[in-house]
Amino acid sequence: MNALGSYTLEDILEWVVIGLLVAVATLAGLWLVGWVMVFLGKAFLAVAALIVVLLKFLVPALVIAGLLFLILRALSKPQAAA
Repeated sequence: MNALGSYTLEDILEWVVIGLLVAVATLAGLWLVGWVMVFLGKAFLAVAALIVVLLKFLVPALVIAGLLFLILRALSKPQAAA
């Protein structure tokens, strides 16, 4: 008996074709996942850039608003009579 057992050439070719189809499907899936990752990376970069731009303007505005609040609160307190 040979090493291939009772497999015919047609059986072997079928397994080779199935293996190639699995390899192509796997590569197509990886390619698709790669495109999704690229899209997600660009989306995350855009969100991060938006957050940075907002913080550039919000932090100074909040500091100024806080200082104005403290000044107005200090000015609005009634002065204690000595």
